[in-house]
Amino acid sequence: MIGRRTARSRRARERASRYTVASREPIVVDASIAFLWFVNEPDRSGAARLLESESLLLSPDLMIAEVTNAWWKKLRRREMNLEDVEQAVTNLLALGIDWTPSADLVKPAARLAAELDHPVYDCLYLALAAAQSTPVATADDRLRRAAERIGIPVWPARRG
Repeated sequence: MIGRRTARSRRARERASRYTVASREPIVVDASIAFLWFVNEPDRSGAARLLESESLLLSPDLMIAEVTNAWWKKLRRREMNLEDVEQAVTNLLALGIDWTPSADLVKPAARLAAELDHPVYDCLYLALAAAQSTPVATADDRLRRAAERIGIPVWPARRG
């Protein structure tokens, strides 16, 4: 009995650690991840684990407007109330994310958008990740595929 329990707990630890961030490397976080931090929805991408990590979070300053717009859509559908949206914005700003002005990223983002045939606002995240030589965290499958096409690592790694 003890052997089975030990094997089971070892497998559980291996599963739990698959998406943990062991290093303190910076990670570019996009709006799809930040959105999940403050809503009552399934966290299929492991977004909450980024908040548990010791990694420095980076993002273009556009992310603030992009994620707040997503919360506003939930407000319109009566899935959030105004106080929840305001608290989510306050909490997001309190996280200590290192914001990069979008104006600093727009030229390389435009080049990536043309190369990938992908929206410029998403390519701002890719341009920042490329400039910092760091992974990008996204729950957006299309952005994930674009990052992979140009060799930018994606956090978390896809499940096997």
